[in-house]
Amino acid sequence: MNLQSIMKKSFYVNIFLIVIKIVSGIFFGSVALIADGIHSISDLMSDVFVILGIGHSLKPADDEHPFGHGKFEYILSLILGLFIILIAFNLGKEVIMNFNDPVVIPKLITLAVVVLVVFVKLYLARYLIKKGKEIDSQIIRASGQESLTDVFSSIVVFVGILGVMIGEATGLDFLLKGDKIASVIIALFIVKIGLQIVFEAIVALQGKAVSKKISNLYHQIILDVPGVITVDNLDMIAYGPYYQALVDIGVKSSITVKEGHDIALKVSEALYGDEKICHVVVHVNPEE
Repeated sequence: MNLQSIMKKSFYVNIFLIVIKIVSGIFFGSVALIADGIHSISDLMSDVFVILGIGHSLKPADDEHPFGHGKFEYILSLILGLFIILIAFNLGKEVIMNFNDPVVIPKLITLAVVVLVVFVKLYLARYLIKKGKEIDSQIIRASGQESLTDVFSSIVVFVGILGVMIGEATGLDFLLKGDKIASVIIALFIVKIGLQIVFEAIVALQGKAVSKKISNLYHQIILDVPGVITVDNLDMIAYGPYYQALVDIGVKSSITVKEGHDIALKVSEALYGDEKICHVVVHVNPEE
């Protein structure tokens, strides 16, 4: 399954959630649910942004980009994180400025809507994070983390709406602000996730090593090449959806330079046989 098809599923789910949240918030009188719907609009926009950007990151190598365009994925993640923080700031600012406006009591059905939203979004977030880990994609994981903010925010919305209803029933005025307080907490949750995505993108842009679990698979591919006695070193660096492999192999010290070169060539061919490998450098060491 390619990256764009994964993100298209997220796109369709977010359209559904936007309609459910905003329409329910307007008809059933919940400021926090409308705020949560606006958050889902940011999800939808980020999905469009990511789908368009992934096409560029998957472009093959050329003369100006010999390692391919994979790092564009990290730039996408960075911009996505900054965009999330901006959305959260504007959301929190709007709620705080209108904090003392008259309270609208949400209808009971809004709680059922929020429960539905939580289950749908939790499934989507777990799906994206799982797929991101399976294919080692920074941008898919970031999208999953961003979707997870919807789960947190919807839970907070549930508590806020419930607080308003309890406040109206018991006469506890401070609970009547629960809906708006929930909106501010949502904004803080979104900022936290945005900062996390930005930090991970910056780390990846500096050059992130591939996980041991993945590099061990390629380690075995190299060992299976005839003539390779040992893999003295294997450094693998992630370039978005692609990997660069820097390999030191051990061969018999008695063979000729040409024979050593031929073994190194076979190692390169074996690695390039995997579509995720964008660049290979093989160094030959004589066996001690």
